[in-house]
Amino acid sequence: MALRILSLGLLLALVAADTKFVDYVRQNYEANINEELVKQIQRELIASYTYQAYSSFFGRADIALPGFKKFFSEASTEEREHAQKLIDYVNQRGGHAQFSETDIATACDAMADVSILSGTRSRACICEFLRTKSSNECGPSFDGQYGLQAMEDALALERFVNQKLLDLHGLADTAGDAHLTHVLEHEFLEEQVSSIRELAGFVTRLRSFKTNYALGEYMFDQKLQ
Repeated sequence: MALRILSLGLLLALVAADTKFVDYVRQNYEANINEELVKQIQRELIASYTYQAYSSFFGRADIALPGFKKFFSEASTEEREHAQKLIDYVNQRGGHAQFSETDIATACDAMADVSILSGTRSRACICEFLRTKSSNECGPSFDGQYGLQAMEDALALERFVNQKLLDLHGLADTAGDAHLTHVLEHEFLEEQVSSIRELAGFVTRLRSFKTNYALGEYMFDQKLQ
């Protein structure tokens, strides 16, 4: 009986410990920093989920753009790896990560106010490949320029994620968390800047196919493979 009580007590202690910081590891790591890191993990998972949906779309028989499918599949994997890096980092600092659900509604809400810097649309349409109901502005036809729309929206998403990383970097800097600022600069921000530049180049190239967009998109798809 005593052993059972001890076992129950140990179990409760472990459950309690799972909801708190690991104080003998944690050093110069504030609770608000931990909270923002968890939010960033969620954003990376949202990006991964969104890119996976894009990959599925381009793999459809009536779309048949395997290069775009491959690109977004790899992008989805990369975003999941980013999320795992942040999870590992939270544990390394003695933090605590709790996760909420990630679904299409969460992804769409996160992107609702993101500008895509396009002359043809005032907001990102990243949800339009995911939803069954489309808006008037971002209808699924969009002149059939699926590749361009996807790359414009991916650029918007990467800029959104990058801005949140910059905000997190500023918060860490204010808190004097030198280790986190170092990690963000060398393992996340540099890669984000490169991704933004790459996607911007893709958008420029796809927008240049004015005479015969379908042929240009096909050739672009071949290079993505």
